[in-house]
Amino acid sequence: MLLAVLALTCLIAPVGAVGQSTNPAEPASSAISAGCAEPGTSDAVSADVEQFRCLTAHEQAASLRTRFEDRSLLAVTDAQILSLMEAMKPDAFVEYAKSDMVPDDAYEYRMLRQERISGRWPDRPDHIDIRYQDAPRRVYAKWLPDGAHAGQEILYDETRDPVSIFGHLGGRLRIVSGKVAIDGTFAHAQSHHSVRDFGLQFITRTIEHDAHSFHEEGLTEKPTRIELVNVQGVRLLAWTWIAPAGPPAHYARRVTLLFDLEHTWPWGEDSWDERGDILEMIRFEDVVPHRWSEAAFDRHNPDYGFH
Repeated sequence: MLLAVLALTCLIAPVGAVGQSTNPAEPASSAISAGCAEPGTSDAVSADVEQFRCLTAHEQAASLRTRFEDRSLLAVTDAQILSLMEAMKPDAFVEYAKSDMVPDDAYEYRMLRQERISGRWPDRPDHIDIRYQDAPRRVYAKWLPDGAHAGQEILYDETRDPVSIFGHLGGRLRIVSGKVAIDGTFAHAQSHHSVRDFGLQFITRTIEHDAHSFHEEGLTEKPTRIELVNVQGVRLLAWTWIAPAGPPAHYARRVTLLFDLEHTWPWGEDSWDERGDILEMIRFEDVVPHRWSEAAFDRHNPDYGFH
């Protein structure tokens, strides 16, 4: 009997919101003309925004990555950041997710996650340490003592067994390890997600999927709302997409992606259903690229607790 996926915390408290449109058929209120300004702008901030506006979507995505990496966004005002976001082309958000958001194919990170299962919101988030490789897909995950399901441990390697997860539950049941089907009832007892959804690449694929749906619906891929928010003292850039409906066309009715202005990858993701009920909250911590050895995904690794 097992598990499956991801963990999370705290609701966000928006401040300084820009573009509060809640009608997905309306363009994002943060959007402005895509035309380029005439050269010779005297104000340095305005000149930077207009230069950014004139870049291609690919160039804008690369420029945004650079601004995260050199932490220059930390030194500018909310208004300056929002001006850059207003100048960003709709497909540049998707391009950023595809090409510039994820640090590498393989990495280790920790994740806090809560998810509504069978209508119930869990009392505590899971806190999970994850070793991940995207191609081929390999996942090792251990549930940490300060979260729900502490002591639980799983291993997935599509090169050895693409349809099964190996692992054990926490508590007294951790002494028994075994296989369960990757899409079976036990594997989804704690999450709607597959173990294959671990990893930042899942966020990328979700943005791509929803952008395609928005395009098919004649709507912009640009976030409906772009704002700076403060969560537990952390200043965050929030992109929120509000869709006409939830699955299967879209991941959820409303999705917010959060960035801490210091890292290219998301600080967190929150989603809500059509009734406005929170579906899941995810926080990503300490993302560190790795080149994994075979031992990282071997059940016989002495660092793991499989029996």
